[in-house]
Amino acid sequence: MTKVEFYILQDEKPHAAFRRAVELIQNVYNDNKRVFVHTQDQRAAERMDELLWTHEANSFLPHLISGEASGLLPPIQIGYGQEPEIRPDVLINLSDEIPRFHGQFATVVEFAHGDEDTKAKARERFKYYRDRGYPLQHFQG
Repeated sequence: MTKVEFYILQDEKPHAAFRRAVELIQNVYNDNKRVFVHTQDQRAAERMDELLWTHEANSFLPHLISGEASGLLPPIQIGYGQEPEIRPDVLINLSDEIPRFHGQFATVVEFAHGDEDTKAKARERFKYYRDRGYPLQHFQG
């Protein structure tokens, strides 16, 4: 069964989850696993793409926005509604909604942070997973 990890971030800035997600993506990639990053919209996907290109000058995380280059399937894909083209191990959800395809992953990563509206949406996602019996873990930061 898919396990769900919730990261509770103290930083309330809008892109705090994006910065933490980059660290998690690096860890997943270092473990030779595939990751799909689900964002709210195309603009957010492009923001994540930019962060992955610029996060460290001496490292490279092979990634593409879904549908960007036909036939290329890097271990890191970014989408905003599309289903993954790869068989990823980890879903990092940076959207307010749970993607319909979340159950195909070994691990789903969610974030709770930001203003009260954003936190309320995170609580709803948590409740969804809890009510359906997903194994849940919490992490600070």
